[in-house]
Amino acid sequence: MSSGRRDVRFTSAPGIDLTASVWGDDDTSGVLLLHGLSQQRLFWGPVISRLHATAVASLDQRGHGMSDTPVDADYSVGACAGDVVACLDALGWRSAFVVGHSWGASVALRAAAVHSDRVQAAALIDGGLWSPAGLGPRDEVRARLTPPTLGIPAEDLWSRVRSGDLGSTWTHERQQALELTFVTDDQGLLRSRLGLERHMLVLDGLLDVDPEVDLEACEASGTPVWAVVCEERGLTVPVAGDLKSDAAARAAERSNVLVHRWAGAIHDVPLQWPDLVAGFIDTVASSGRPADGLATGGGA
Repeated sequence: MSSGRRDVRFTSAPGIDLTASVWGDDDTSGVLLLHGLSQQRLFWGPVISRLHATAVASLDQRGHGMSDTPVDADYSVGACAGDVVACLDALGWRSAFVVGHSWGASVALRAAAVHSDRVQAAALIDGGLWSPAGLGPRDEVRARLTPPTLGIPAEDLWSRVRSGDLGSTWTHERQQALELTFVTDDQGLLRSRLGLERHMLVLDGLLDVDPEVDLEACEASGTPVWAVVCEERGLTVPVAGDLKSDAAARAAERSNVLVHRWAGAIHDVPLQWPDLVAGFIDTVASSGRPADGLATGGGA
């Protein structure tokens, strides 16, 4: 996608002022991208530059990026799904193909479940089909998923990222996709723009989600759900008892769900393999609705 970017600022609810970026033609529908927990709308940059969709928007979800949301706001998945509809209204879109990564996938699925008249299809990238609540007692899961406090020099952060899972594919384009995730404090150190308090509130909202309820609603309305599950390289069959694999297997039995297992993909696959993710999104966006060929669930 080569068309220039424009930013749209809008109010979703009292005190909830959100920011979205839009690329492509003015249209009545398009692809709406939802980032994961602690990320922001420009995370999708490498994917957007490779998309063929005529209209694409990426939303800073409440509390994230340049969106302005008080700490005492509602950070539930349901409230964030309402932001999806508010974003479509602000863009003048009647409907959208809603794509979510990680926590954003849970928001995309909820939006499809509750607002099937506005969501043509939901595309879930390594999230949405399962909830971290399945990992154990709530207090233990919260402790396990509490993020570390950063407060490190920029050069140290980017050195860590380059030496991690993204190292083999690291480019300046990937760094640009992540820069808005952080803010520089008065000591010149990088910290999460979201902040710990908001992070934990979003996590609490995610722990309250039952994906089966949303999947059932999507099946009842006939809303197509496309899902990508990232798996370790060399894993040829799902691992029994694994939270993701079990959830994906159950979802694939539904008449409106297609599950794709990507061996060797890391959780941040939009940065790892943006060409593949863009191709997946273009396929979803070209599928239309109803989804011919989704008579049976399955893996690919």
